[in-house]
Amino acid sequence: MEGSLSPVTILLVDDDRVHSRILETRLKAQGYQVQIADSGASALEQARRDTPTLILCDWLMEGMDGLEVCRQIKADHRLKTTHFILITSRSRVEDRVIGLDCGADDFLSKPVDPEELLARVRSGIRLHQANERLQLMAAELQRQKGRLDRELAEAAGYVRSLLPQATSGSVIVDARFLPSQELGGDSYDYFWIDDDHLLIYLADASGHGLAAALPSISLHNQLRSRSLNIDLRDPAQALKALNAGFQMEKQQGRYLTLWYGVYQSSTRTMRYATAGHPPALLWGLDNGSKAKWLKGQGIALGLFEDSDYSTEVHAVDPGACLLVYSDGLYEITTPGEPVWSFPEFLDLAEKCRFKLQEKDGLDSLVAEIQKRSGGTAFSDDYSVIRALFP
Repeated sequence: MEGSLSPVTILLVDDDRVHSRILETRLKAQGYQVQIADSGASALEQARRDTPTLILCDWLMEGMDGLEVCRQIKADHRLKTTHFILITSRSRVEDRVIGLDCGADDFLSKPVDPEELLARVRSGIRLHQANERLQLMAAELQRQKGRLDRELAEAAGYVRSLLPQATSGSVIVDARFLPSQELGGDSYDYFWIDDDHLLIYLADASGHGLAAALPSISLHNQLRSRSLNIDLRDPAQALKALNAGFQMEKQQGRYLTLWYGVYQSSTRTMRYATAGHPPALLWGLDNGSKAKWLKGQGIALGLFEDSDYSTEVHAVDPGACLLVYSDGLYEITTPGEPVWSFPEFLDLAEKCRFKLQEKDGLDSLVAEIQKRSGGTAFSDDYSVIRALFP
């Protein structure tokens, strides 16, 4: 841990020269570094200049008394942790309460007993040094947090760099990705496997931090590099292979949900399979029809080695719109309200279906969600893909 404890210094404040001299001698005999102030005003000046570890101050003094010295010391952010001991001949509880309310940490009664003086000074120094250690630890933790935040920001930047750009042509695809305050496990991709097949998928690893991001990044790299010895045009086969490679025991207990679809342009069909992921939504040109749910029965990747997945097929009409998303898009909290439910999200998506056909449709959807949630920040990563089929 960086930093070290400051040297111990004691500021003795008393306008009685005899009493001050006696206390000074006793303290110096124990090896303490002692500074002397004969008035409240000079005590403040010295304290602000030298920042003592502990202040011994007489209550009753001419001009500024010990209570006012204490108030001003404790009001100074640089001195508020200085241990302050009031020396007083007053013994009433009411007087002690007044002193504590002014910020005094301890009291010494006159006449001062030598052993009690040294015991209370030792106690005050221990408390001050313990507070210093806490401050050093807090500063070190803040430095560590800053470094971790920078590393997570770099990791989030790397994740963004892997994500695809919007595409146009026979299928128009774009997406939005927003990591929460802590890096999470969302990733997605879309690319043409060949001239006739377009792959669209969205994965969401459980948890947050690098441990969640790494499985998603690994999945992304395997699919993009086509390193799996499978036919990527077969969704069920792809999910089965990915499940075999992402068992929880090897992923720090993480699992992944995944929506995986392959659009074949020659037949205008979407072949898809899911692994515990929310259903994709598909709208046709029929203004009166609600979205079709493109959902499967497969469970999340990594839970069981023998998990089975099946491929579903759905026709894609000309002018259709596909929406694939992670649960972070709708699992948001509203001030004073319960977490948004999936049906509420579906209802909002239906109301925004025509906006989704526009160029900035995704931004309109996200803005509407934020509006409905009272501007509450998303508590989880969210990813959303929109595909238009002219």
